Amino acid sequence: MDIKQLRYFISVVQTLNFSEAARRNGLTQPAISHHINELEKQLGCQLFVRSKRSVAMTEAGKQFLPYATEMVELAEEASIQMRQIEEGYVGSISISAVPTSSEILCSCLGEFVRRWPNILVDISVTSAREQTLQMNESKFDFHFAKQDMVPQGETFETLVTNKGRLCLVLPKNHPMAGAEPDFSALKKDRFISISETESPPLARMIKKVCRVNNYKPNIICKYDRVEAVVLAVGAGLGISILPDAIRKISYSENVVFIEIPGEDSLSPDVVVWPKKLTNPSAKHFLEVVQTLYGKKQ
Repeated sequence: MDIKQLRYFISVVQTLNFSEAARRNGLTQPAISHHINELEKQLGCQLFVRSKRSVAMTEAGKQFLPYATEMVELAEEASIQMRQIEEGYVGSISISAVPTSSEILCSCLGEFVRRWPNILVDISVTSAREQTLQMNESKFDFHFAKQDMVPQGETFETLVTNKGRLCLVLPKNHPMAGAEPDFSALKKDRFISISETESPPLARMIKKVCRVNNYKPNIICKYDRVEAVVLAVGAGLGISILPDAIRKISYSENVVFIEIPGEDSLSPDVVVWPKKLTNPSAKHFLEVVQTLYGKKQ
């Protein structure tokens, strides 16, 4: 089998239509059918059940799909790596970041690229839950995260880069917009919450702030992404509490952020890396982080 056959197979899986899969790949319908038939012969099994009206995957097709996807991704990654070597790149680093760390990450990357222009950077923006899993699996050289997300133990080093605050997030026309936060005046407002499943540390902090301020939010819905929360607040669906850093990435003109005073509303951002940092390129990036934000905490 070859990579083209695997790509055609994935296209048919995505469309469940041979004609549409052919159109997406610039082929005729008979041509893509031929490639699938050849793939089935090589595998010794049927991947699709075809009729004049429909196409469905067989159990063998379902089992083969993750292998096909992985092989195509590996081939593409290898191709990219070879081109990068040919173009003179000398190393790479991988970084995972939550959306609230975008400004800090951008600052570090700007200085890193200035110093080391021939080192490639792979960036993955994820939810807090995904990033915690990634830390445990050691998938990335660095994580730009919230302090509460770092797993317990002696596996990682951390450096605090910023101590932002949680803020009340209100529609622009809200009576409290521009005023000091008064939780007693918000008891009847509908509240839009971040999902505890997707962002456990942030959800815990919000609960703590609400408890300290004797505020019981009237939660009407929960979203997985902070961007969705801001969008809903801007549309007038309710109010929320989010880190101050969100205002710099939400691009919403219809919301206002009011900082919540007190130690309980502080939301520290950290850079996290494994104690055993073996990637030479990652060591260069760490030098930049420590230059900008001081030594490890």
